[in-house]
Amino acid sequence: MSFIQEIENIEDHRVDANKDYELADIIFLTIAAVLCGAKGWKAIKIFGETPLDGLREYRNFSNGIPTRHSIGRIIRGIKAESLVTSFVSFSNNLRNKDNKEPITFDGKVVCGSKHGEEIDALPLMTAMVVENGLVIYQKETSSKTNEIPIMQSMLEAMDVENAIITADCN
Repeated sequence: MSFIQEIENIEDHRVDANKDYELADIIFLTIAAVLCGAKGWKAIKIFGETPLDGLREYRNFSNGIPTRHSIGRIIRGIKAESLVTSFVSFSNNLRNKDNKEPITFDGKVVCGSKHGEEIDALPLMTAMVVENGLVIYQKETSSKTNEIPIMQSMLEAMDVENAIITADCN
């Protein structure tokens, strides 16, 4: 299943009166724009308007691109866990094609994420396919000391049957 098919399966919690734009269109637009360097709702809207024909190769965008305020409202309304589930499902589908390569788990602190004394650095636990470097899941940890319970919760959400798992949890 393609990633676009996965995001089409995300449940749309908007009322019918507010569904002028397809949820999958807005998710796809936002992901594509952010991957290309867009920072903020206005930049996402500008990105969508500039190469709209290119975006339409993948999604319909029958009503065009919404306002930046609508993009933000729609994206904020998505349950984060449903988006994570889509990414994990897509990653597992890729792995299934290659007979589930070994997966490694490792916790790291995101470089440059600490800002003064008020904002602590962001620690993440990452699950990655060893062969191709595909990051299949990331989850924030509260500190480097609780990586094992985070890894266990990640394993519960992933399809890891018959996979080789390695971890650096020290």
